[in-house]
Amino acid sequence: MRLLSSLDLDAQSARSIKSFQPDFAVIMVGDRVPSEWLTWLKIEGIPVYVWLTEDPFYTDISLQVIPHADVILTIDQNSADVYRELGCPHVYYMPIPTNQRLFKKLNTETSCHSNLLLIGYPYPNRVQLIKETANLPFTIRLIGKEWRKYLHKKTIKQSNVDIIDQWISPEKAVHYYNSADIVINPHRPYHFAFNKNQKSIQNISLNNRSFDIAACEAFQLVDLPAASPFSSFVSYHGINDFKRKAAYYLEHPEERKKAAALNYKETIPANTFDELPAKLSHIHLNC
Repeated sequence: MRLLSSLDLDAQSARSIKSFQPDFAVIMVGDRVPSEWLTWLKIEGIPVYVWLTEDPFYTDISLQVIPHADVILTIDQNSADVYRELGCPHVYYMPIPTNQRLFKKLNTETSCHSNLLLIGYPYPNRVQLIKETANLPFTIRLIGKEWRKYLHKKTIKQSNVDIIDQWISPEKAVHYYNSADIVINPHRPYHFAFNKNQKSIQNISLNNRSFDIAACEAFQLVDLPAASPFSSFVSYHGINDFKRKAAYYLEHPEERKKAAALNYKETIPANTFDELPAKLSHIHLNC
């Protein structure tokens, strides 16, 4: 099986593609649509697999792209249902895999330890969660830009709140995941103001961060209900439920360990980049 991943289209690339003779091309589409690629590949008779890695947050763009696709891959099961309802014949749920060679269990320094850890952008739901939990008797570490912009100065100055106001490399994230008692994983809201999702399609599938955390055998609390094939992930429903579950799991490390082990089993090796070619090949054979 020969597949082509997306590159900048130019004359040299076009000649290389024709020489390579791929069975199909995989294009990952976020907020920039490579329309020239889609048109050219269609003319050349190369099947186009569009991997919509920003669903459903950029659905407005996705809907412009899918007419050019022979196969639609999406990271959200709700989005997959929408495309099927629109009459698209070949639609597959394909979450972004994890790199298990990078994200793995490590022994970490005690200086990295925290009760609660949140790495990511301060979306409104994340900010509200931290505001509500900052006064609890837990240490909280927040990593990412702009957290100081959205939290009260009083909260920022609390001794139990540590803010690393920068983006960190995946290599560093691994250490923080491994050293936290609980990794908090609230997902981006489907109605966030800067989304392009006029249909208000609600995301129901775990983000790729979920699988990176699971690969580290770290315990996490997610804000989406667990669903197959990742039914072992522990979810919370609202801030009060989060407080209860955070307190419970902090007091029961063995329960954390058990849940994290199940997350790992559902993620490794099935949802890794090593398995991606086989998954794509299976789809290709059935289309």
